[in-house]
Amino acid sequence: MATIDTFRTVATGDRELAYKLRGLDATVRIGPDGSAFDLEVEGGEIKDVRAASGNADVVISAPDAFWAEALAKPLAEPGYETVTMSFSRGLKIEGDFAAHVAAYQGAWQRLYLVFRKAVCGLAERRPEPVPFRETDTAVGRYAYVQANGVEARLYYETAGTGPVPLLLQHTAGADSRQYRYLLADPEMQKRFTMIAYDLPYHGKSLPPIGVRWWEQPYKTTREELMNWVVALADHLDLDQPFFMGCSVGGQLALDLAAYHKDRFGAFISLNGWYDNPIPPDAINNDIFRTPSVSEDYPMSIILGGTTPVAPEALVHEVYWIYRSNFPGVYAGDNDYFMHGHDLKQCGHQIDAHAKPLVVIEGQYDAAADDEVHGGPAIARNVPGAEVIVAPGLGHFAPSDDPAGFADMLIPVLDRILARVQGK
Repeated sequence: MATIDTFRTVATGDRELAYKLRGLDATVRIGPDGSAFDLEVEGGEIKDVRAASGNADVVISAPDAFWAEALAKPLAEPGYETVTMSFSRGLKIEGDFAAHVAAYQGAWQRLYLVFRKAVCGLAERRPEPVPFRETDTAVGRYAYVQANGVEARLYYETAGTGPVPLLLQHTAGADSRQYRYLLADPEMQKRFTMIAYDLPYHGKSLPPIGVRWWEQPYKTTREELMNWVVALADHLDLDQPFFMGCSVGGQLALDLAAYHKDRFGAFISLNGWYDNPIPPDAINNDIFRTPSVSEDYPMSIILGGTTPVAPEALVHEVYWIYRSNFPGVYAGDNDYFMHGHDLKQCGHQIDAHAKPLVVIEGQYDAAADDEVHGGPAIARNVPGAEVIVAPGLGHFAPSDDPAGFADMLIPVLDRILARVQGK
């Protein structure tokens, strides 16, 4: 365990933590019982660091077994890398929910890493990728697309001149900027004509025309999401496009394989689940729609879903993209991600022998090793589906680690292309 002096030096010298604590007046406790530390924060400034005693306004705690694993080495094992991923391992944050836990979620995400850094160090992150400046040639357009009884002006970007169209679906509450590196990758451009789009309500796509969205929360269903994808493919007159989606898009890839297998040439699910990732009563997405709860709360949770080895700037780019979308849209998408997708209902309709279905789970994603609900369950229950665990990658691989993602992805896509083309 780190000494008080070591922890004080690391905590008071961390500029990100200082920024995220701005305006806070509280005593914050972190660490194992019997050896935890208290930080006295006034006006956002850490005034004192001392051994824990008495009461604290915010308590970040976990069982001793958790801390033994979390503080064992610089590169944390999956499930211990961030506050977000550690919730399932027993980490808790207690305090006034709206005033402290939610409003300062970003600070607690950083404080956990600062604590690990003081005790065991943090692993080196990948270097920032060299951007594909010369081939960063994506072109943006709009299309008026009809689905679900309404019409929407959808934004999409295209890149590449390859013979196979590839539709790219963003994650919950985000937009097509997540694929900007993939769109600029010259190797991808040779193989595919890529189309990264913003669903209605997301990014540059406004809500559907005529919908009085200001009177109601944004919510969506499996059928509605599938219908938008099929409608866009029809509008663009795409012949057997490949579909690849991440997170919500990963769920969507699996559902499209079940319900629209004849419309697409192949399905690539990034971090998709067999059924529901958590019990339906474990979380209420309405908390992400509640005005009294900071809009930064879900976005800082998202930040904690990135991988510990991804380039730091790109990790925060994921956060930026999420933070710049409309409040409540993440919650609506997340309703589908957590509760609207279930291959127990429709997995038998997937024919992965006729149309390739590849599921890629990042090593630092909970779906990778969930035997009951995650990737292993897909491998067992969907004949012909290929499930790959990608070392070092996490839930947002196209965005937070595009170089590592492309190195893994392109050989997989080449195998799919060879199979589809009968080579």
